[in-house]
Amino acid sequence: MDTFNNIFDLAIIIGGAMILYYAVQMKTVDKIKVGVMIPPDVNVQKMKDRAGFINYSYPRHVAQGIALVLLGVTGIFCDLIGRGDIHVIIYGIALVVLLIGNLMIDKGKRKFY
Repeated sequence: MDTFNNIFDLAIIIGGAMILYYAVQMKTVDKIKVGVMIPPDVNVQKMKDRAGFINYSYPRHVAQGIALVLLGVTGIFCDLIGRGDIHVIIYGIALVVLLIGNLMIDKGKRKFY
C-alpha cells in the first residue's frame, strides 16, 4: 500500500463529496457556489437564466461528484490489493472522461451567464 497515492485518493474523494454537497445545496437552497459551480468572474446576481442553469448543471455535477468519489474509492481499493497497474489505467481513463465532461459542462453553462 502506497501512502502517497492514498493521500491523493482521499483528496479526490473529498473533492467529489464537495461537488456533490454544493450541487445539492444549489438545487435545494438555490445557492450557487462561485468558484466551484461557476467561474469566479461570473456575477451570480446577473445571470440570464438562473433556474435554467440549475436545472442544466445539477445532474451533471452530481454525476461528476459521484465519479470522483468512486475514482478515489477504487484507487484505495487497488492499492489495498496491490494492483498499481490497474490503478494507473483507471486514472488515465478517468482523467480523459472528466476532462471531456468538464469541457461539455462548461460549454453548456456559458449560455446561462
